[in-house]
Amino acid sequence: MNALFTILFLCSSLFLYSQERIINLVPNPSFEELRNLPLKRTRRPVYRYEPTSGYIPFRSNLNFWFKGTQSTPDLRITSPALYQDCSRKFDDCDKARTGQKMVGLMTWLKNRYMDDYREYLQVRLKKPLEPNKKAYISIWVSKEQEAKLVSNNLGVNFSMTKIFKDTEGPFNIKPQLNCDSLINGHEKKWVELKWEFIPDKPFEYVTIGNFYGNENTDTMIFANCPASPYKPKYAYYLLDDVKIWQEVDTAGVYVFEERIIEKEKPFELQNILFEFNQAILDTVSFVELKKLIVFLRKHPELNLEIHGHTDNKGNDDYNLKLSRERAAAVYQYLIEKEIAAERLKYQGFGEEKPISKIDEENRRVEFFIK
Repeated sequence: MNALFTILFLCSSLFLYSQERIINLVPNPSFEELRNLPLKRTRRPVYRYEPTSGYIPFRSNLNFWFKGTQSTPDLRITSPALYQDCSRKFDDCDKARTGQKMVGLMTWLKNRYMDDYREYLQVRLKKPLEPNKKAYISIWVSKEQEAKLVSNNLGVNFSMTKIFKDTEGPFNIKPQLNCDSLINGHEKKWVELKWEFIPDKPFEYVTIGNFYGNENTDTMIFANCPASPYKPKYAYYLLDDVKIWQEVDTAGVYVFEERIIEKEKPFELQNILFEFNQAILDTVSFVELKKLIVFLRKHPELNLEIHGHTDNKGNDDYNLKLSRERAAAVYQYLIEKEIAAERLKYQGFGEEKPISKIDEENRRVEFFIK
């Protein structure tokens, strides 16, 4: 208990918050959402009792998250059955804090190719942080079973754009947030690292890892590690349940498909497309519109306005007519899927409201929840 208290004291600012005012800005925060299923078994499993874990599933199957350098974190997948098999032999098997998935991250490794190998985990937030408003960060962390070392320097860096460094070494930049004390120094268990800070810019990307070289990183041998004596020494942590939020007035704020949308503010759906110069929906549009239907059924108190827009090519009257007909096509599709007509309105604006110098971006359908 003392070790846990020390980590929380050194790595966090203790804060109070109201659950009703939290919207997690991190997509897929527990790493449960995958793509390209079914998962493939690795030819040579690196992790005992985890036949589908590794860096390839991270790159090929994990939604929203990506790496920050040439080195790749691992998607770790444990089921209750696999965990039970491991538990027959070991007392401290790796298990996700929630669900069945987590991410593994090297924070210290010296190998024959380089002295300070590092791995970084990166994600784009659902919406940029609001400058000058306090932000809260929570990450659950546990030492991996076979890691012979524990380390400090698990940090969080916020940036305006996606960052990538063509190396397998450290970024060597100072993150806004960092845990300076050893994590799991005396006991392997899930601990919560918490910070709060006030962003000075509308940061949209988050990178997690050890941003420092070996000379500025503390390590310690973990007692009674079950790893083979032939296995190299490294510090490797499992991460789960990543949460980043700012206190907001949640009235009129909704989460739609890992995005935050607000009443009276426009939002677009991906791939709402039409046949050339016509108001006939392309079949690819139905994927996103079905998600919108699910959202509208979940929130029967909401109404929806559909606005059609075109570029400025061609006749003004024709563009106005085409934009209205395209908005009407979406309106009609929603009615056919049993969304009540009294909840829906549509309107066409032609070329009146451009948002870009690029024609393709001006040809769009916008939605407003009311």
